[in-house]
Amino acid sequence: MKDFIAIDFETANPQRVSACAIGYAKISHCKIVETNGHLIKPVGGHASFQSKIHGIKDEHTFDKPYFGELFSEIRDIFNYPLVAHSLFDKQVLSALSDHFNLGLNFDYIDSSAVAKEKLPNLKNCKLQTLVKHFGLPKFKHHDAKEDAIACAKVFLLLQDQDQEKTLSISCDEYSEFKSIIKSILADEHVNYKEAYELLYWLEDHLEIGKRYKNLYLKTREILEDKHLDSIEATEIKLFLGKTLRELE
Repeated sequence: MKDFIAIDFETANPQRVSACAIGYAKISHCKIVETNGHLIKPVGGHASFQSKIHGIKDEHTFDKPYFGELFSEIRDIFNYPLVAHSLFDKQVLSALSDHFNLGLNFDYIDSSAVAKEKLPNLKNCKLQTLVKHFGLPKFKHHDAKEDAIACAKVFLLLQDQDQEKTLSISCDEYSEFKSIIKSILADEHVNYKEAYELLYWLEDHLEIGKRYKNLYLKTREILEDKHLDSIEATEIKLFLGKTLRELE
């Protein structure tokens, strides 16, 4: 994924809705092109034990906007796929959306889960551990902006792990795979014949079938009854669109 927004929240108390800081890093074509951070007046005020973690207190946020007021200034970042280093930030954003009636609908990737999959032998997948593993510069942990930048850099490097794994698959195979997907999607419709040809091709190219296991398994599952209805065709189409974005 070449374009995304890495985000990080700090919270002021145990409630997920109590965001007191947000940081983000915008990535375009695999490069960080923008970073920013904002303090937020938290819902429910500050708890002392939370302040000890990140250093943010009422004196820092009493004159800052609530997230609902800040939202109009930063709303564009939520139009991109979001990446953060845990599910915590997803829970915070969902809680904020509900509390302020923002109606947010966003794509989200947990980079810590990706790290566990790509680096199974690493002792843990904390952000500080991954920064050290990849030889990245030290950063100020629990500073929302610095955490977001570190997360962005780590996620870009985790994607490089995929590139290393794909070297065993020839460029010609990937080119053929992309061509097949583009051909199927050309008319915005997936028919029964195209779905079966895709399934047969993946079974004949085991490495790519393993690499795109979800696409293979979903296609096989749908075609088990030797029938393809419009809902199933749409499911395959969505999987193909996601796969094509990964390939590009």
